Amino acid sequence: MVPSLKKDAEIAWQFFTMKTPGAPIGLVPAAVWPEGSSLGRYNILTMWDAGSLILAYISARSIGLIEEKEFDQRMRTVMAFLKNSTFRWSQLSLPNYRTQIVGGSAAEGGYDTTDTGRLLLALHILDKATNSAYGAKEQVARWNIAATVNKGQPYDIKSSSRYEARCFNYIHYIARSYALWGIEVDTGFDRELKEGDESARQAFIDHVAAVGPIATEPHANEAIELGHSPRSRILADALYAAQQERYAETGRLTSVSEAPIDKQPWFTYQGYNLDAYAGPQWPVDSVVTERKWATKEFAETYRMTSSKATYLWLAERGDAYSQKLRNFISAKAPSNGFGFHPGIYEASGRAPRIMDVNTNATVLESIAFVLGDRKPLVEMRL
Repeated sequence: MVPSLKKDAEIAWQFFTMKTPGAPIGLVPAAVWPEGSSLGRYNILTMWDAGSLILAYISARSIGLIEEKEFDQRMRTVMAFLKNSTFRWSQLSLPNYRTQIVGGSAAEGGYDTTDTGRLLLALHILDKATNSAYGAKEQVARWNIAATVNKGQPYDIKSSSRYEARCFNYIHYIARSYALWGIEVDTGFDRELKEGDESARQAFIDHVAAVGPIATEPHANEAIELGHSPRSRILADALYAAQQERYAETGRLTSVSEAPIDKQPWFTYQGYNLDAYAGPQWPVDSVVTERKWATKEFAETYRMTSSKATYLWLAERGDAYSQKLRNFISAKAPSNGFGFHPGIYEASGRAPRIMDVNTNATVLESIAFVLGDRKPLVEMRL
């Protein structure tokens, strides 16, 4: 499987080799799509995207897709982008919500807890992998991230106002990411999860089910980036079993995650409801809350087998079902020279006409994990 996985990595890497007019090498759009004879570009990055970029470059170097000189150039570009991407609120300096890759100005000022959690994890892995060569600690110290958490409650800042962050079932991943930098975030579930304690496990499942749907991200990410926590393992096990069961019942390859789509409203959250009475078992929710997209027809049209979720499961599980998923995606989801599409629509069997940074970064980090003897990326040394 190693030669074919290396080929998959080369496909994913295509996304990062594209040149964007006015942007330095190392910064790529969050998404691109065919537009006439050229490409349309969303030339903005969130802090989640920036974290994905860091992990993509670490993974590409580990796999052998780039040499040390190119890795160094790209990482210095990303770190310069982060230094300039600063949102100031009251006396605080924080990583900015959405920043232009051309010129570096704020596309939307603000602070997002969930996106920053992804970035903090990536910076921790970068610091470990490179023996602190890129000033990750110094960059984090420039920000006042701890001040966005009050008695364990994280806060977002949007439109110059502070709000309790709604991290939903990303909160366990986010809390672990913040803890890497000595910042305590309350997840709302304090019971210890000991192996064999079925009562505690069920209590945790019930707690998560009440919060909302779960998806492959971030629970499988946690496994390949840091190693499973008891919480991520429970949720990964529950979701993976449900996906296999749906495939057995329907014949539809099931691998769910958030995903961009090629029609309005452009982005969806696709997952699984642990509570069978909470709504659709396999919801497809729009990023925009409007009734015209909260329909069964919308869900059936845009439900997809996710590319990034597929490679995460290949890394996290490595079993026959995950290999079946990978064979399907590797055959159907590559674009024409710009990496992988985000997935394949179940209803039409076609790929969305869009490519995005997070899909291709996740494919790379998943393959780096497999080729690195399945050691978490936090143990990687470049």
